[in-house]
Amino acid sequence: MAKGRHDYDAIVVGGGHNGLTTAGYLAKAGLKTLVLERRGIVGGASVTQEIRPGFRISTLSYVCSLLNPQVIEDLELERHGFEVLPMGGTMMIAADERELLLTPDLEQQQRAIAQYSNSDFAALQKFRALIGEAAGVVRGQWLREPPPLAGMRAADSAGVLQMGLDLRRTGAEARQMLVRTMVGSARQIIERTFTNDTVRLYHASNVVIGNFASLDAPASAMSMLRIGMMLGNNRPWGVAKGGMGAITQAMAAFLREKGGEIRTGAPVAKILVENGTALGVRLENGEEIRARIVAANTDPRRTFLGLVGEEHLPAEFAADLRGYRMGTASFKINLALKGLPRYGQDKSGVMSDRHRALVNLVDSWAGIDESYRNAAAGIPGNPVTVQMLIPSVFDDSLAPAGQHVASLACKYFPYDLAGGKSWNDLREEVGERILAWVERFVPGLKDLIVGRQFITPLDLEQEYGLSRGCIHHGRLDPDQVWNMRPHPDAAQYRTPIKNLYLCGSGAHPGGGVTGAPGHNAARRMLKDVRKRA
Repeated sequence: MAKGRHDYDAIVVGGGHNGLTTAGYLAKAGLKTLVLERRGIVGGASVTQEIRPGFRISTLSYVCSLLNPQVIEDLELERHGFEVLPMGGTMMIAADERELLLTPDLEQQQRAIAQYSNSDFAALQKFRALIGEAAGVVRGQWLREPPPLAGMRAADSAGVLQMGLDLRRTGAEARQMLVRTMVGSARQIIERTFTNDTVRLYHASNVVIGNFASLDAPASAMSMLRIGMMLGNNRPWGVAKGGMGAITQAMAAFLREKGGEIRTGAPVAKILVENGTALGVRLENGEEIRARIVAANTDPRRTFLGLVGEEHLPAEFAADLRGYRMGTASFKINLALKGLPRYGQDKSGVMSDRHRALVNLVDSWAGIDESYRNAAAGIPGNPVTVQMLIPSVFDDSLAPAGQHVASLACKYFPYDLAGGKSWNDLREEVGERILAWVERFVPGLKDLIVGRQFITPLDLEQEYGLSRGCIHHGRLDPDQVWNMRPHPDAAQYRTPIKNLYLCGSGAHPGGGVTGAPGHNAARRMLKDVRKRA
């Protein structure tokens, strides 16, 4: 292909929700844009698929809680079919049969907590207010480009100044909460806030699901800020009608409407680089496609060490990327059910508030600690913590009449298994063990199963392109967020390779179905394109 010729203005590698977000903004601005997706469908981790004829489920991501309102508005997602069906709260069931269900109704919350504590309802209201206020400071930075650590110009300081203003408007206790969640342990905050063990375990179970760290580890409380984000998102959190794939299908529809193109079944083998500049991509079939700019929705390790290649990178940058920490692997189970499950002490089998909740099935504090230690040693989570959701309760289009689908997100699970074992060999064994464990909390579940899907950390890597099964494209630790994500030299969406940008969850502000990295990357790309025009 002749040098200097471009087939497209922009190529986006990876058709997950952030890639589609970036592509949507670029196409909206008039750039000839192509999205290349290795799988047969777009959506990445936000997809809806059949696991048995007539039974559809959100295969990986399963709750819509953090999708940015600005992205929803700018990409006209609601016009293209996006709708959130609000959920009914969160429930914890412990192995010793303790239960705590908290619905959005404050009077219900007070009655439920009063079974265990006279003071923890008031403590919960204060905690939510403080964590929501603290999260507001962070939320104010989500759609802002992080300032560079070196060579900061006056124009780069706007975000820092805004953060300063937000902090100034934040109360002293909320500022303290912000610091504690950024550097403190989840256990410290939970035990400092609540007095009753059941209430504490309820909150611990919520933290486990979004993290891969000991609850005693510094910064293990950072996932609490995500809870604060949901409290202040000004939109209901719940189930996307039609599954999480409805979000990415709406994004794809907007992109095509603006003239963008999507090619599925088009795995990228290499990002073409000459003299430190990205020129396009080479597909696995050998086809080369050139573009003025390239955005990678792949995780940083896969992008730089795989698609680009260390030979094109500064040596120190490549060494740092090799040390970039992943480690938020999960095991996911999706079920097709011929009837409605019964949770815990419920004997009726009749639809109730517990069926409309996210339900955390947890052993105990000691069990959480044991599970993390096992996973850190390469042993699949035992005892496992499971977050279970029945989305067909809200959306009857997902299953035949009177039948259901269920999503089980399971923690803690390692990517590397002890003794050189393979996930391909252990998939069925571990999946069956998890279902046997869940049966203790959901009696009769196995008799309802008519279809199932087990997804291991290795499947997350091989099928969905998530290196080491890391759902967040890298750990959300203090030294891997904001202007350190994924590296100080690639934290403003630009990279050391000219015309190559990051637009996935490995860029600020990180993982989750937010659309924020994709939005921010597109804004940076458009600024650079206009400067060169």
